[in-house]
Order: sequence, then C-alpha cells, then structure tokens
Amino acid sequence: MIVVASDVHLGYDKCNYEAFASFLNTCNSSSIDHLVLLGDLFDFWRCNNAHIVMAERYAEIFNRLGDLAIKNVHYIAGNHDYYMLRLNERYEKEYGATVFPFTIRPSLRLSDNGSMFYFIHGYELEVLLNLKPLDIEHYETLSDHMCFGGDVGGGLASNLWDIIQDLGSKRRFMDLNKVPHERKTIDNIEKFAKSKGVYMLLGMKPNEKLVFGHTHKPFINNDRTVANTGSWVNETANKQAQNTYVKISNGQMELKRFDEKKFP
Repeated sequence: MIVVASDVHLGYDKCNYEAFASFLNTCNSSSIDHLVLLGDLFDFWRCNNAHIVMAERYAEIFNRLGDLAIKNVHYIAGNHDYYMLRLNERYEKEYGATVFPFTIRPSLRLSDNGSMFYFIHGYELEVLLNLKPLDIEHYETLSDHMCFGGDVGGGLASNLWDIIQDLGSKRRFMDLNKVPHERKTIDNIEKFAKSKGVYMLLGMKPNEKLVFGHTHKPFINNDRTVANTGSWVNETANKQAQNTYVKISNGQMELKRFDEKKFP
C-alpha cells in the first residue's frame, strides 16, 4: 500500500498542524509500504527556515518522520521547500550519504500490483501552462531563492527578475503570491494534468498514472489515472477539501479525507 500526502505548509499560520500530526501517528504502520510526501511540507517562503526548525512542534514532525514504522518514506521537493534538495545534495557530498531519514528527490516512480505511478509536486504543470517563457529549471532557481525570503511579498531579490524576460510573465509570476484558490488560472492545471499528451512534457511514460499536489484542490479523474492530493491548510470554508490524501492499493487510487477512525 502507498499513502500520498502533500502541502502541509508547516510555518504558515493556516496550516492544520494538529490534523497532520494525528495523520502521522495513525499511519505509523508496517502495513504501509511507502509514504510519499509530495512537497511543501515546510513553508520556507513564508517563514524563516531557522524559525521553523526552532518551533518545537514543527521540529517534532520532522523527527517523527524518522521514527515511523512505515517501510519507505519519500520526500518530493515542492516549490515552498525546494531548499531541501540543496541540503540533501550538500550532505551527500560532504558525508557520502544523506543525513535525512528519508529520500529527497524532485520526482519518484513506484509500482503497485503491476500499475506504475509517477509522483511530482506539481509546480511543473503550472510553469509549463502559465509561466511561459519561464522554464522549469529557472522556476526551480527562483523557488530556491524564495526559501530565504521570509515572506512571499518580499522574498525575491531584484536581480532574479532578470530570469523572467518580459513583463507579461512577471505579472503571471506575481499571481503565484496568492493562495492557490485565488489564482485565476489554477483550474486550468487540472485540465492540463488530465490531458492525453501531458506525459511527454513531464518525462513520464505513457502507461504511468500521475499523482501531484501544489494546487490545494484535491481530485481524482474518472479513469483513476490522475490524482491531486489536496492540502492540509485552512484557506477556504470548504472543509471537505482539507486534510486529504491519496491511498494506492492493488494498483488503484482512492482520494480520501483523513479520519482517524477510518484510516487508511
């Protein structure tokens, strides 16, 4: 069984910390083969990195991930915690191995009962669809720098705007400062993810099923080949769209809302 969650945004004042802590306690089982965290577990864009680490309850989440009985824990870097990739690379170079109790990478492939799954955070879809001529690599550079900004409004150094070539794309990038449900183009990402040829732009294989986060809008398509994990933040009045995750069992995906009594 594979359990997938994303977009907790620890450090953000609207994160549902207690619910996610309960989720980790509940899914602490050797019956789960893989726990996949699809990025933005921490919100380094809105909060100073050191402040998040110093906050006891947030540090406890990180420590708990290392103590889980789950067989494999995977961490996919999101745009708000992209710095985790750089930390991981640094420690691997210095010590010859990662110091984190889980793998950290930009994407992941797993199989379950003969079905193949491809996991990404999902910012890649937004860049490809809405931020032309910005490419994914440049956006990742911006995301890395944003992790040192402390807040969304003032996080980007002025020289980073040189990466963005025209005023139109600058305006589109500034739209990313808004929470996902307030962005004008966010619904188009779902349509894009469901399109037949999207795999060619993401490095996927045609037979792989796509699982991503980023938009904070959970869904699963009718064919159960594309799913969004949703988020653990309280940004809208729609409580049913909060604290959601994807369960993969026997090669099939299910979108679930966390309920301690009904998990998994």
